[in-house]
This record gives sequence, C-alpha cells and structure tokens, in this order.
Amino acid sequence: MLELIVPVQAEQCIALLKRMPKGHPVRPIVEKDLRLWLKGYYGELNVAYYLSFLPEDEYYIFHGLRLMDKKSFQMDLLLISSKFALIIEVKNISGKLKFNKGSDLMTRELNNLEEGMDNPIQQVKRHHLQFTNWLKNKQFKGIPLERLVVISKTSTIIETTPDNLQIFQKLIYAESLLDKIRELEVKYTKPRITKKTLTQLSDTLLQNHKIEIPDVFQKYNLNQSDIKPGVQCPKCDKFGMEYISASWRCSKCEFISKKAHLLAINDYFLIQNQSITRKQLAAFLQIDPIKARNILLTTNLPSTGTKRGTKYFLPKNCIFSPHDENSMKKGEFFT
Repeated sequence: MLELIVPVQAEQCIALLKRMPKGHPVRPIVEKDLRLWLKGYYGELNVAYYLSFLPEDEYYIFHGLRLMDKKSFQMDLLLISSKFALIIEVKNISGKLKFNKGSDLMTRELNNLEEGMDNPIQQVKRHHLQFTNWLKNKQFKGIPLERLVVISKTSTIIETTPDNLQIFQKLIYAESLLDKIRELEVKYTKPRITKKTLTQLSDTLLQNHKIEIPDVFQKYNLNQSDIKPGVQCPKCDKFGMEYISASWRCSKCEFISKKAHLLAINDYFLIQNQSITRKQLAAFLQIDPIKARNILLTTNLPSTGTKRGTKYFLPKNCIFSPHDENSMKKGEFFT
C-alpha cells in the first residue's frame, strides 16, 4: 500500500509562497502551479473515496507510485490483486473535453475558450508500456495489466465522434469506477499469481518507489536572495521568531512554541537541498550553530560525518513536516 499524500510539488509551492516577497514577478506562476497540483490532488482524493469500498484483503492500492524504466514514470493509481492489475490516470479537469480519433491531443473548452491538452488516454498507454517492461525486468510474469482514465467530476463533459466511441472502454467517470472493477473481476476470475508472489510484488514496488523533489531554483529561475530565511510564527505568520531557552518566541504576538522550527526545516528540504549541516541550518533559522546542532540532534534524521562536518539527510520518500490540509485551504498563500 502507498497512501495518497499532497504532491511534493504542491508542498514546494507552499514553501516558496510563504518565503517569497508578495510582489515577486514569479509569484503568480507559483500560485498557478499550486492550484493545479492541489486540483489534481483533490481529484485523486475523490477517486480514493470509491476505492475505499474495495475489500482490503484482495487489493493492494498504490497512490503516486514512481518507478524507473529507462525513464522515470509516475502512475496516479495502481491497483493490484492476484487476478489482475489496473493502472489509473486521474484527471480533475473542468469544462468540455473533446477527443478526436487518431489524434494524440485532447481539446478542452472552458468559458468560450478552447485549448489543446495532452491526451490522458495516450498518457496511461505509455505508463502501461513502461510498467509492463518494469514487471518483465523484475521477473514478475503472468498478471494481466489493464489501464483506465478516470475523470473525477461528473460535471466535466466528454465529447467525441461516433466512430471513436471505443474510448469509453478506457475512459470513465469516478462514480463508475467500482462497476468497471467488477467487470474486470468477471473477466479475470482465476488467480494469476499466488498470494506470496503478490506480497513480493508489493514489497518490490515500495522498494523501487522514489519521489521526485524538483530543483525549484532552476524551475522558477530564482536566487537565494528571493527566499526569506527565519522561523515563521504559527499564530501570526511573522518571520523572525527568536530561539530562547529551547523555545521559539514571536516578537509581534508573543506566541511561544517548541516546534515552530519543524516547518522551517521542512521548507529548507523542499526549497534548498535534501541534506543540511548545522552551519546551513543556523543560517536558515538565523540562530547560532551550537543551537542549530542541538536542534538537529533532536530530529533523528539520518546523518554521515562527524562534528562540524556532519551532514543530515531527508529520509527516502519522506516529507519532513507536511503541511496539513486546513492550512492549504486557508488561501493565505495567494496574493
């Protein structure tokens, strides 16, 4: 099992928007990206609701599984049972979607504007090919592999020509997902792999899963001077909390916290680097290196080296201190 989490890219956008000046020219781009990533996340959350009705002892469910087959690929959803496996691409897109036969593009019509978009049917077809190769290279054979595109909202209109109606075999609304899975259960009645092999496959998938943390400085053409250092007050959002007697104190609202630095360290890992020294942490939190060392010792992060040369690392496939959903919904990140 791989649980559904807020995309790393959305976490990065939130961290950037907290620490970028309000009038920064890149800010609208980051805001737009955050909205897109969160829209995708809430679409997958809607699909996850229907999947919750599946028997837990029969299905392994993996959200956001990212594997390598010559090139990396990430599947929104992967369902595996002893009888079949199903790759699902989830789309949370508003408006009218038009699919033309023989075209790799999909057209979206919204507010009297029309734009071309990547065809999710082609996208899931590529993932199907890559995952087939991955299974073959890992010596897992004999399990039928199906693919599906799921539109998360029924308000989205899907349109195609009469000679292209076969796309609806691979393109459905979220509310029809359980019916589609039942069709596959009728199609594949006999187990194709043993329970032991299924468990081995699940373990191998998790061992090979690796999240991507993009370089936001390169992506958005940012400089270090664009990023505000310091610890942000959890109550009034002011930066520059002071570290006194193992607690953080806000000079504006006088709020005191023992854990305010955790989100700041999380911001560092998301924005700056996935490793950190006490000197780097001291500069980012704006405290002296001795206090930074003491803080790092309490984090239980994996490390290498000794004394001043010690480097602390973000654990594999881990977000240090994820933002909670309530904070994402407050809208304070948007200008």
